Amino acid sequence: ANGTLALDMSSCPANFRVWPEFHNGVAAGLRLPRAGADRNERTITRTWIKFNKPDSSEATNSGQTPPPSYAHGGFLMALGLRGYLSALTTTDLTDYLTQGTITTTVGVFLGMASNKRGSCDPSISKMLCLHIPSLLPPSFIPMDLASTVQAAAVAGIGLLYQGSSHRLMTEFLLNEIGRQPMKDQNSNDREGFALVCGLALGIVNLEKGASTVSGLEDLRIEERLHRYISGGSDGSEFQGRKEGFEGTVGGGTQGEMDRNSRIYEVNSLNRDVTAPGATLALGLMYIKSHNVSVASSLQLPETHFSLDYIRPDLLALRVISRSLILWDDIKPTSCWIDVQIPSIVKSSVNLMKDAAKRAMSMGNVSDAGPIDEQTNSDRADKTSNEITDFDPQAVRQANAYVIAGACFALGLKYAGSANRSAASAIIERTLWLLELRDNKDVVSLTQRPDSSTLITCLCTVAISLAMVMAGTGDLDSFRLLRALRWKCDDSTLYGTHMAFGGAIGLLFLGAGTCTLGSTPEDVAMLIAAFYPHFPILSSDNQYHLQALRHLYVLAVHERILEACDVDSNEKVCIPIELSVANSNEPVQVSTPFLVANGSKFVELRLKSDRYYPIVINSKDLNTHDNLRTLFVKRKAGHLSYLQDPNGLRSLSMQTGSANREAFLKSIKLFSDDAMLTSFSKYFCFSSFDDNKMHERFCGDIAYECLREEKSDIIPVYLKLFRLIESSGQNKIGVDDIWDTKILRTYAETRERLGDEASTSYSLVNRETLSLLCEHVEKSFHTTESELLSLRNKNWWESDQLLGALLVWSEVPIKCM
Repeated sequence: ANGTLALDMSSCPANFRVWPEFHNGVAAGLRLPRAGADRNERTITRTWIKFNKPDSSEATNSGQTPPPSYAHGGFLMALGLRGYLSALTTTDLTDYLTQGTITTTVGVFLGMASNKRGSCDPSISKMLCLHIPSLLPPSFIPMDLASTVQAAAVAGIGLLYQGSSHRLMTEFLLNEIGRQPMKDQNSNDREGFALVCGLALGIVNLEKGASTVSGLEDLRIEERLHRYISGGSDGSEFQGRKEGFEGTVGGGTQGEMDRNSRIYEVNSLNRDVTAPGATLALGLMYIKSHNVSVASSLQLPETHFSLDYIRPDLLALRVISRSLILWDDIKPTSCWIDVQIPSIVKSSVNLMKDAAKRAMSMGNVSDAGPIDEQTNSDRADKTSNEITDFDPQAVRQANAYVIAGACFALGLKYAGSANRSAASAIIERTLWLLELRDNKDVVSLTQRPDSSTLITCLCTVAISLAMVMAGTGDLDSFRLLRALRWKCDDSTLYGTHMAFGGAIGLLFLGAGTCTLGSTPEDVAMLIAAFYPHFPILSSDNQYHLQALRHLYVLAVHERILEACDVDSNEKVCIPIELSVANSNEPVQVSTPFLVANGSKFVELRLKSDRYYPIVINSKDLNTHDNLRTLFVKRKAGHLSYLQDPNGLRSLSMQTGSANREAFLKSIKLFSDDAMLTSFSKYFCFSSFDDNKMHERFCGDIAYECLREEKSDIIPVYLKLFRLIESSGQNKIGVDDIWDTKILRTYAETRERLGDEASTSYSLVNRETLSLLCEHVEKSFHTTESELLSLRNKNWWESDQLLGALLVWSEVPIKCM
């Protein structure tokens, strides 16, 4: 039986559940469909949103302090991501910002900016700028704003002004990356704020690096970003410009009360703070530009001396940004990942591996007995240092981070493409990192970095694999992700659970109906959401704002191809064939089918004998938003693949049965035609023994009309049966002969038209028509005296059968 466990949170800090509840609120809101997805009017209104606002009136009336609702802020952000938050008025937003919690403010900022992405809406811009101290006029009284609120406002600026190259916002964001620390309470999340500024700068100037926008040349954006990456002084010219900007727009210079008493920095830049945001900003500005000059500024170090002066995790960001610039150079192979590793790092790793193998072969280290892990690592380091003088731990960290960054670049390039080559290359590196985590042999310990680096790289490659296979539900990837998250002990951090859980969620994105895009806008959102640095605690926003993890929703595209039966209006599973460009081998799949990102199909064909054929050309296929549902019609005499997977219950497999109930059941199973059902019920079975021929004939035509969907021809068949019977009794008339001649002429004409017309379904089957013609010819017994009676004036009054013969034989008759 299911049981309920009470979670004891008495020993947890007060802010332990703030962001987890925020994430739960976002997850709840994302269950709503995207605005306009069903091509109907928006169903989420302002009244509905206000109705779902947490009600604190009852707690206020009782004199108790109402518990804060952190989940509602996440719900508001989800509404913005889905396109519904614009229904709120300025008054409603003001109420949320003045009465809500920090998570509510963050949710409103990011939700409204996502809803108005790229619009430069002035009202939303004023709301965001009001919560950024550097954009306040000098006359404004300084407000005490949390660092997460400021970071969310800056991120909202980036989304709102996406791709606009706005002069004021570009200069502001460029200065904010290297801003000196101000108040003490906001210094803890300084790295995360600088990162958000860099991401926002890259989003505002997305793809604008290749052709510098007029009016921004004097800012020398590339030069300043390079200084932020490499360190050193910001320069007297830029420092004067920055101070002037803060004096006119940003509330003046720092006063004594605003100065930070914990951190003191002179004119030199702290690249540990500024480098992450500046590196990603440079990559987003020059994405897909193939500017070799800019890419060379992100070159990895080639000496141990320069390697010691760069933080290892910054190497991964350099690989990512360099790959963004040289987009077409990314190849889905393991060789491409190896090429990204600097030669000095690669040779040092090989030296350490060779030393460890020699030590094992000489018997210095044995795997047979229990040896302490730290002892093995110390021995490996000592052996390596005897060969050459370098820091083994720095080499291990650099090797792991460069590989993780290359895998992340592969994930961005082939996001949502289900590219097997890219997935195989990432899986190979994931297994290598997993082996380093779990194995205790000396060779593995020689390559193994510290635990924090190893876990971060594992989380990064897991996210990369999930981006490539997003929405596919690939079982091999799922098994690997389950193996990664299986380990759960005290060393497993909050961010580790977040990364592995998010990777599994991406793998089954939208229950297999959605995938990720790879346009520059999508790539920017994916970098902001899956930034390869994960929190330690649930309240950790020091290096990355947790609310940005949900921006991946802006890169999600619904590309499921489904088939719908026009008769039953139900989703059906049918095999289809897709012709791929530059390939002679078509792809055999079945609906529902996820059209992967970057798929270039030429033609779609329905490959099933149970449904009528459909052919769709590439023009309709390439517009994925216009082609989501294939409307198909099932042929009579067949069941759907869900009801009859192997085709053993189709009408062609059925045989005639003397059982009335079985016969009627089969008719009702394959057809809803009221005429056919009534005909089968009242004509195909009779209680008279002398009417078996009529019953057999009715049963045959019932199956034929069911198979060829021509129940309207049943009266014609009944008349033909009457003609066959009357021809044997010499009761056939001239009108009947004319009807027979019309049918015969129709059949002969179809034969002359060719194979295509003759093989399709006919009005009357050839066997019945031949039998009718044979009986008609046998019914004529004319003598010589009967032919001589044609000389009489009114010969047709004495013998009508003679007239029928003349009509059938097409003999011309002279009118008297």
